[in-house]
Amino acid sequence: MKIHDLPRPDFSKKSFLIIEDYEGMRGILRDILGRAGTTRIDFAGSGGNALAMLEKHRYDAVLCDLHLGQGKNGQQVLEEARLRRLTAPHTVWLMVSAEKTSEMVMGSAETRPDDYLVKPITETLLFTRLQRQMDKKKVLAPIEQAMRDHEYLKAIRLVDQTLAKTTPHTWDLKRLKAELAQLSGDLNQARVVFEEALNQRDLPWARLGMARLLFQEGRLDEALQHLLQVTEGSRSYLDAHDWLARTLESLGDLDGAQEALERALSVSPHVAARQSSLGQVAARRGDLETATLAYRRGIELARNSPLVSVEPYLSLARIFLARGETGEAAKIIGHLAGDMKRDSGARFLARVMEIPIRLNSGGEKAARKLLEELAPSLRDAAHQLPPEVAFDLAGPLMRLGDSETTDALFASLLANHHDNADYANRVLTLYSEAGRGDDGAKLVADTTRSALEIMDKGVRLSREGKLDEALSLLRDARHKMPGNPRLLLNHAYLLISHMEQRGRDLHLVKEALDCIQTARRLRPHEKRAGTLLAKLERVGGVET
Repeated sequence: MKIHDLPRPDFSKKSFLIIEDYEGMRGILRDILGRAGTTRIDFAGSGGNALAMLEKHRYDAVLCDLHLGQGKNGQQVLEEARLRRLTAPHTVWLMVSAEKTSEMVMGSAETRPDDYLVKPITETLLFTRLQRQMDKKKVLAPIEQAMRDHEYLKAIRLVDQTLAKTTPHTWDLKRLKAELAQLSGDLNQARVVFEEALNQRDLPWARLGMARLLFQEGRLDEALQHLLQVTEGSRSYLDAHDWLARTLESLGDLDGAQEALERALSVSPHVAARQSSLGQVAARRGDLETATLAYRRGIELARNSPLVSVEPYLSLARIFLARGETGEAAKIIGHLAGDMKRDSGARFLARVMEIPIRLNSGGEKAARKLLEELAPSLRDAAHQLPPEVAFDLAGPLMRLGDSETTDALFASLLANHHDNADYANRVLTLYSEAGRGDDGAKLVADTTRSALEIMDKGVRLSREGKLDEALSLLRDARHKMPGNPRLLLNHAYLLISHMEQRGRDLHLVKEALDCIQTARRLRPHEKRAGTLLAKLERVGGVET
């Protein structure tokens, strides 16, 4: 049977949201869907209206135009909807556009809609793509729901049950199984899937998966070889270019890393995180012109979206301060305060960065006054500062004679990163240059020893069966070292051990999950996080 002879599907029980700023196109799509029996159709003419509709309803399918006039475009709407979980596991998202350029198609594809349709859209094309994706989502929805609930072992069991039946989605499921295995810390199971796929044919996703696995194991040269095969074979497989850049950077090849990111951005320039990655690598290379442009683009792309982050603002301000362009640095920090005005932490960081800006522009009196105002909060919230901000403040604080705040910032930084030799060496250098070399050496030694002693004591208490005492100790330590991944994972381990002995407790489940997720954000490739998440699931399930 030819595709144009296929019978119309029955969408009478399906709900749709059409996101389209052109009224005529909304009517066309409504009429096409109506011919398949659809009656439940909502409309949104802008990105803002679409998100408001998605907050109220969970649709079976969303047809979203890529260009929506002023405000958010379709790609940004999809990104925000995913981040805020405004779609159901079974929701099909079709991106629609008249654009045929590779830049726009690749940019849209990076947000991973379920399909991409180019206008003009025929009835047959729309029905075929919708039905295909709905059939697929029906199979994958229970697995997706388990993943959303962080129940990765359950999701793997569902994958295996589905694979035991005849299904046209075999490789989609196996690919998902490998991803789930990595998330749960079972690298061997993921490796089996990747090797099986590569033995059949050179699938880019399997080769990229193997590269990520090797990267996680620290086998960077082997990971690099897989990534080179993927990127040389496909310029458009952009995830692989990101991983190639990350691997080259880890190997010390900053030139190669920058080239990989620039190549990916030439295909799809509208990804804020990639622009910021380019800024970071270029800044490390001393290519401040490229770094400045990349950070600016990243800021613009993420503005007014859930992807907005303080890091590119701070990094760009840092470049301007290094150049002596304090006026430009002040503008960027002003944008940070305005763009993230609802984020109290971002507003605080913006005020903190005014200290070096004022000092570098000759306003020592104003800088000193601001420091006097902020110093108590800085000492209390030292653990909330990104490491580079602590280093940004070191010189100004020392010039202004505030050794107490300086010591508090670096004691917190070293406690949270006690195993980072680079940070320790930078602290030693800063204190030595300020004529406080002995103080710096003592700070590094005392802070590192204290962090290790706390964790060792927690382990010792747990081995002695004093779980309550061990948990109390680590809870107190977590308040002082909330950014220490090893401490967080040790804390999660003790919480899980407590439940294994005394039964599941929902409050402890949530506490353990928060520890694991925070550790994973701080150290994304930490295998132990996945292992503990699987262990947590075994004690009675994970809920959020």
